[in-house]
Amino acid sequence: MYSLKKQLIGFLLFCLFLQISSDYAYSQTWKKISGSTDKYVNFLKFSIHDKSKLFVGSDAAPTDFMENSISFLYFGYGMQISSDAGSSFSAVKLSDYSIFDLIESATDESKLLVSARKQDIGRVLLSSDGGTTWDEETKRCEGSSQIAKFQSVSDGENETFYSALKNSSDGFRYSDDYFVNCSSSEGTNLDARDLAVSKVNPKVMFLAGNNAVNNRVLFSSDGGQSWEDRSSGLENYRILSIQTSPVNEAIVVVGADSITPTAKIIGKGVFYSDDYGKNWRHAGADGASVLDIQVHPSNPKYWAAAGGKKGVLISGTGGDYWEASTDGLPVDFFVRKVAIPDLPPNQNGIIVYASIYGEGIYKSENITTSVSDEQELNDENFVKLIYPVPASDNLGVSLNSNNDVSYEIFNLLGVKLLSGNLNNRTSIDISMLQNSTYLIKFSNSGKFQLLKFSKVN
Repeated sequence: MYSLKKQLIGFLLFCLFLQISSDYAYSQTWKKISGSTDKYVNFLKFSIHDKSKLFVGSDAAPTDFMENSISFLYFGYGMQISSDAGSSFSAVKLSDYSIFDLIESATDESKLLVSARKQDIGRVLLSSDGGTTWDEETKRCEGSSQIAKFQSVSDGENETFYSALKNSSDGFRYSDDYFVNCSSSEGTNLDARDLAVSKVNPKVMFLAGNNAVNNRVLFSSDGGQSWEDRSSGLENYRILSIQTSPVNEAIVVVGADSITPTAKIIGKGVFYSDDYGKNWRHAGADGASVLDIQVHPSNPKYWAAAGGKKGVLISGTGGDYWEASTDGLPVDFFVRKVAIPDLPPNQNGIIVYASIYGEGIYKSENITTSVSDEQELNDENFVKLIYPVPASDNLGVSLNSNNDVSYEIFNLLGVKLLSGNLNNRTSIDISMLQNSTYLIKFSNSGKFQLLKFSKVN
């Protein structure tokens, strides 16, 4: 009887353990997506034309991007496309190539460019049918170096592509013909890892890398034709990633680390500047080597970053404060890339996808930082509310006290459409805007507040 009682107690404890384990698994922030590969993911990107389309490039063996001079694989594993946000993937495309980045044309959604490498030669490949076939004959930016990141600027008709070049002493290239011609500019004496172009002012761009001396961050205000060093305050660091705010051209965020003489890598976290990189302050994630920084496609409050061994970094405050998220990630994880789908945040924040190097792709539940989502970008709520929402011809503004407030209105791509000063006015004429959703940024004495509204007839 005693033995039977012990067995019964043991069985009940086992059931309780299973229930607790099940509850814990259910509550995990991160879970591997069902269609994910176990390979080494080099890039992860959602389409700008189709919210459900996800591009992934991966290899069967790792490429160590933590090295200063990277040793690339001789052959790669190509890329795949998911049309259902990662639940399933296409057959491998461009097999034998390693693919390190992809960019879609903003003006022609059938055209894709990838940064490819095979037999130790880097090159750009073009597809004119959405990724089904690729032009491998035209020599586009071929050489021993490798494009690490693409960016583009379009005025609706013409489009210019920009790129950051790794394993190079001159790490910047641009082209207006899909890299048939691969042009450079003077002053980019930088082994570049990342490139960021402002959505507010496309003439403003930053180039980042890991030079041994100065020029870790370069700034251009003329579309990359000339450059200035903005590395003061980041001495002795490598700059692994860089991103600009979609609503303020002066705000730039970088991820940094350093290497000791014994080759030990020390993560330095995230640094933030609101004056075009002239001054930097530490914004969090100390100990993290931050390899990728992304902004939510339609809500600029939310950012995510790949923090290597520290996990996925999340900001709910426009990039100036960060916290790590790791619950549910595999043992010995290393987060290399992040992607944010264009899904509206809920009260718990945003969904993020992350590539765990050698472990595939993981997807989060809605997450944000512990900073309240109700707090605006710097807690200066000098605007009490805007009304009505949605608005028609006029947007009412109720101020707390100070009437010396300016405003800027942006579409969700970060393009500024209207600006002005309130000057004791209590409403803004928005009759010229089309029916859509917009962001309005209020500024006062160097501080700002960001709100969203919809325009309807």
